[in-house]
Amino acid sequence: MTESQRRINEQHQLSGINRLWNVLTPLKHVGSFMNCGAHPDDERSHILAYLARNQGVRVMYATATRGKGGQNAIGTEAGDDLGAFRTEELEAAASEIPMSVHFYSARFGDEIDDFGFSTDPAEAEEHWGKDLMRERLVRIIREQKPDILSPTFLDVDGQHGHHRAVTRATIDAYDLAADPNAFPEQITKDGLKPWKAKKLYLSASSGAGTVYDDSEAPPDATVAIPTGLYDPINGATYRQIGEWSRVRHLTQGMGRWYDAAPELSHLHRLKSHIDIPLQEKDVFDGLMRTFSDMADKTDGKLAAALNQAQKNLNDAMAAFPDRARVLDHLNMLSENLTQAQSLLSTASDDLSEDFAHRLALKKKQLGIAIYEASGLRAEIIWDSNFVSPGQEFTGKISLYNTSDKPVSKVGLSVIGTDTSNPKAINLKDFNIEPGKQKDISIRLSVPKDAPYHNPLNKNYEPFWGLEHFSAIIGVGDAGLAYLLPANPVLVVPPVNLSWEASGIFYNRLTDGDPVQAMLSVDKFTDMSSDVVIGLDAPNGWTVMPPNYKVKKGTLPGSSKYKFTISGPTNSDRLTMTPYATADGQRVEENVRLMDYPHIRNTCKIVPNTLDVQPIDLEIPARLKVGYVDRGADRVYYWLQQFGVNVTMLSVDDLKTQDLSAYDTIVIGIRAFRADLTATSPFLRTYVEHGGNLVTQYNRTDDDWNNETTPPRPIYIGTPSFRWRITDPNAKVNYLLPDHHLLNAPNKLGDADWADWDQERGLYFVDHASKEYEFLLSMSDRGKPPLKGGLISGKIGDGWHHHCSLILHHQLEHQVPGAARLLANLITPPDWK
Repeated sequence: MTESQRRINEQHQLSGINRLWNVLTPLKHVGSFMNCGAHPDDERSHILAYLARNQGVRVMYATATRGKGGQNAIGTEAGDDLGAFRTEELEAAASEIPMSVHFYSARFGDEIDDFGFSTDPAEAEEHWGKDLMRERLVRIIREQKPDILSPTFLDVDGQHGHHRAVTRATIDAYDLAADPNAFPEQITKDGLKPWKAKKLYLSASSGAGTVYDDSEAPPDATVAIPTGLYDPINGATYRQIGEWSRVRHLTQGMGRWYDAAPELSHLHRLKSHIDIPLQEKDVFDGLMRTFSDMADKTDGKLAAALNQAQKNLNDAMAAFPDRARVLDHLNMLSENLTQAQSLLSTASDDLSEDFAHRLALKKKQLGIAIYEASGLRAEIIWDSNFVSPGQEFTGKISLYNTSDKPVSKVGLSVIGTDTSNPKAINLKDFNIEPGKQKDISIRLSVPKDAPYHNPLNKNYEPFWGLEHFSAIIGVGDAGLAYLLPANPVLVVPPVNLSWEASGIFYNRLTDGDPVQAMLSVDKFTDMSSDVVIGLDAPNGWTVMPPNYKVKKGTLPGSSKYKFTISGPTNSDRLTMTPYATADGQRVEENVRLMDYPHIRNTCKIVPNTLDVQPIDLEIPARLKVGYVDRGADRVYYWLQQFGVNVTMLSVDDLKTQDLSAYDTIVIGIRAFRADLTATSPFLRTYVEHGGNLVTQYNRTDDDWNNETTPPRPIYIGTPSFRWRITDPNAKVNYLLPDHHLLNAPNKLGDADWADWDQERGLYFVDHASKEYEFLLSMSDRGKPPLKGGLISGKIGDGWHHHCSLILHHQLEHQVPGAARLLANLITPPDWK
């Protein structure tokens, strides 16, 4: 965790957040604002925080993807696993605003999926489907009915292609959502209705910086939002509160410390369906904000009910923090809103429909406020975080009356695996006195055919979203809240089968020597029979032993089982499947658990297979390699699998050990933070005295100093947008074909650059000191070639190689060429 991230968390913990105030605030505003982006972390958190926490606006974020193509600054999750992880990060971030989140897709492998970095919006539209993007976003707009749309980024050269594609889609969807002839099946089959958002805003700030370099100036500002305003209840400015949210995106290194200071954030109004001046004081100028504004659009009893609702809301806000007085006014407000709902038929059809969704939302928000004002605290606690299909599950709901009055009118329902069928709990004659606590035991049976946990929700609502194994509590006539356990209960197989990696390399140059694979078996829930653990082998291959047998009741919580695999050297890539049989069922799944303190636990459950990739790999014996790891890659693991003697080195080791003991020292990806950068003089001396140093890609904002971090100056290209190759199979040209890194001990050819995954590399070198040579040239479609993906320099008596190719990612996908290049990198040119 960076110093900025630490300070943000500390401020948040000390800010004295008042829960009651934060649930009263949404009742102030009847409007809504939808921010649109391409990935988790694209939301404009500071603006959304101001609108939600100061104005009470319902704010929403619609994201095209789950972010599977991004990086991971804190772990090794990648691909779909990272997409599941970042989904949970986004939901954690949303809870801080608070905002709802709406995803274009709800399944892995969806047509709209994060395929990695792109510099071209046309590429994104081609990949995702231009019409499909608009259909998905129009559906979200018609479902959620925002008054205002605002994409995060500008559609300008120098910006991420995904960002630009979403901005284009948002501008189109603004009109399409209101058109009954656009995507008519949403109307005829799904029961949605056209929805006309009233305004569309673009950012009036440039996205240029260390990552992007927007080529055009932003449009003129037409409205300013005071994101530097200080919130005395929450103890921070809205920019700072926005960082409470952004710091949840830790995989992306988010969370920047801002001192409290005046600040205006600017938007440009691009479109509007109302005739008002372009220059505005507030984004909701000309739109309904309050119950009184709604009353002004109608008359008679409906207008009277809405005006009375406004009065009772004002009185409730004025009564804060007196919970009892607040509660009295909220109960009267509930009656006003119920009356207004019953009178909607007296308004015109258009007005009735417009009012209906606003009042329904206010009634939900009001229920939560009434529960909070009642003083009854409730918590749902389960006896385990895991359950398997066919099992019973137990826990409790703990109630604590913090008010000064007895509470007797309470309703409770528990939700199992079917969120549409809550199970009511009998609370006949229930009463809880002031200052008293009561625990209510709960039990659920999980159906045998219950599906395993799916980490991808279609929508996320911070206050009333239902999930498996949650509860609903009603207090009085109108209080209603949703209880979520601190961590979700995950429906999982009784055991988890996991390999150290998704595959192994089978070296054909060792005459088919057997390779070993270690299977980890973690028990989640109890089983009532013997357990057999094995690995299926295809024809021509041998696995020893074929299986292990474990007596009933003796399987430990975690255990490991080694399998020795051998087969023909002329084989192509193949897949093997492990299994565990118990209680009449066969388990083949891998539960990829993501247990991090900044998110609620989640997991991705996939069929567990072991890929076996044949490879022709020359790697010297007796090499001694030191590795500096920051937890973001596992290159050291693959070196160990290739038989290399690897020693993990700490920052202190670099300062105190005799580094000449290592033939090669490898630095992990994005490893250069302040403490490691301070060791640069020791690494420089190591190289100058004959050492072989390999550094992998780093960013300039990772405490990499272009002048002093490497042994000789290396300047990483900035903005990084222009210094990466996103096509994983971009043609690779050799600039120095005779260089030893391309020839020894493995001679690299065209086959070594085939079938790479996701992208070639990123954070390429722009230029470097004269000691370095640039070895490769490659380019994305329609872009100029980049030459800084692999550079090498003879420095003193040693060598320094800097590699911006994503070798760590390719190794996890068992790409032979990446393994062969890595072997060349760690082999000193004079190695015998």
